[in-house]
Amino acid sequence: MSAIKGENAPGAAARRAFLAWASEYWADVPPGYAAAMSARRDPRGLTMPPGRRIPRPSPPRVTRPAPPSEEGPVPDVAKSGGELAALAAEIRGCRECGRDGSSCAFGSGYPRAPLMLIKERPGPEDLRTETAWADEAPSIARALDRLKVPFSWTYGTTVVRRGDQPATDDQLKSCAAHLLVEIEAVEPVVVVAFGPRVLQALTYLDGRCGLSVGEVEQGRPQRVRDDLLLLVTEPVPEGVTIPDSKRRLWRDLQELPALLGLTS
Repeated sequence: MSAIKGENAPGAAARRAFLAWASEYWADVPPGYAAAMSARRDPRGLTMPPGRRIPRPSPPRVTRPAPPSEEGPVPDVAKSGGELAALAAEIRGCRECGRDGSSCAFGSGYPRAPLMLIKERPGPEDLRTETAWADEAPSIARALDRLKVPFSWTYGTTVVRRGDQPATDDQLKSCAAHLLVEIEAVEPVVVVAFGPRVLQALTYLDGRCGLSVGEVEQGRPQRVRDDLLLLVTEPVPEGVTIPDSKRRLWRDLQELPALLGLTS
């Protein structure tokens, strides 16, 4: 069968309609339009009529980091987790500070948390669960929630790990070495020292791993290393149980959103 040609060929009507539309469109185009289009070529090969701009994608918005994900550890997190696990094993077998008690309270939280909370000693619930900050976690979590700081951004620990009695200066000094290993493993952006006894323990680390602690005023953040800020606040449990101490703790914690880069 021979091919159908001419006016009766398939699609001929559609071609005629298109040509008619094109004739009407180009009849209304002002003189010089084609030259203007050629002169306004975009590197991507796009052209636009005079007076109109070639659309370009908007620059990406900078957003604050998302809370740690549970989808799986990234290499740095796995490394930190391994270092913290090794430290926990070392602490369990350590008796250098001479504190009584068979139970230890170990640091808890995200292994690469931007916020590290340190208190002087464990509480009864900490020792029962062997988890630091078990006693104060509900109160601290509520405070951080009000400040829009994700609780998943925190890692909590103690200076001494055994017994719930106040620590002596020698005990703080003995346990400060473990605290340094913990800080180096987690690599926080901000450390919150709950009370002057924690600050004293940190002064024993002055000059180690680039730390320069020195004099620190409560409630006034101080940079103790290029990559680390220190905020000293009320001790616990007083900071979550005594009204005046609670008010001072809340005042100090309000520094955290800006220190963590969560404010615009």
